[in-house]
Amino acid sequence: MNKLLIAGAVILLAISFLIIRFPHTLINPGELSNGHQKFNNDCFVCHTPLQGVTNTKCIVCHQLDEIGFKDDSIDIRFSKKISFHKALTKQSCTACHLDHQGISTNQKLIFEHNLLEPATVQSCLDCHQKQEDVLHSVLSTACNNCHSFENWKTITRFDHDMINKDQSQNCINCHQKPKDKLHTGIIGNCLSCHSITKWKPATFEHSSYFVLDQDHNTDCIICHKNNNFETYTCYGCHEHTPSNIAAKHREEGINNFVNCVKCHKSADEDNNNNEGRSKEKDKGEDDD
Repeated sequence: MNKLLIAGAVILLAISFLIIRFPHTLINPGELSNGHQKFNNDCFVCHTPLQGVTNTKCIVCHQLDEIGFKDDSIDIRFSKKISFHKALTKQSCTACHLDHQGISTNQKLIFEHNLLEPATVQSCLDCHQKQEDVLHSVLSTACNNCHSFENWKTITRFDHDMINKDQSQNCINCHQKPKDKLHTGIIGNCLSCHSITKWKPATFEHSSYFVLDQDHNTDCIICHKNNNFETYTCYGCHEHTPSNIAAKHREEGINNFVNCVKCHKSADEDNNNNEGRSKEKDKGEDDD
């Protein structure tokens, strides 16, 4: 039994001596990165016995408020230089940075947004370059209102209220205009018919203004010149010329006849707005 203990002690001492004498050969987990090659034979520059790699050792060389600014060789994997490290007073450097991955590469980076302080997490543009496409250029709020940290391309939520007010009416900045016959000729704003909360159904109902019955069910451009749907004209069909219209209305004592559909709601004379005619007649008399 004593011989076994003695043999074990001798083996343990021999292993300990070899580890102390040749640590790089016996316990080195892998080749250091290019930036740390000068410490290849001095483990205790980074390691503290029984404690591993401590932040105290790291910041001897890497000052937190200088990381990403003075050493361009550091792979920070962001689109611009950043300074969030100075706020990481409670985190271990090795939570993100691992070495011994090989001389041809920089330190392996394992990064999670939840390691950052809450105030830093909300300031996305401190680290990331803002997208320069048309949509992102008009947004007024933080990135994480739409995106998640886990998957940038998955949109978790979008609200049109986040668009700057001066751009919120320009729908076609982001949306492709429908190519059907009706929409290709429309000059007016999309919001005249649609809402930003739900594209379908459209809120516009032509019959609320004029019923497209009989001969009126024709091409939009017949009434809406140049396909401008914010205006219309009735001249150009039947006896509808300015002189004939003026003569016929004045026979009825109506002098204000600019807004035709206020009285004429369809081709059916019986369904036209006689009350509107009376008001226009009275108004015309007052104007006289």
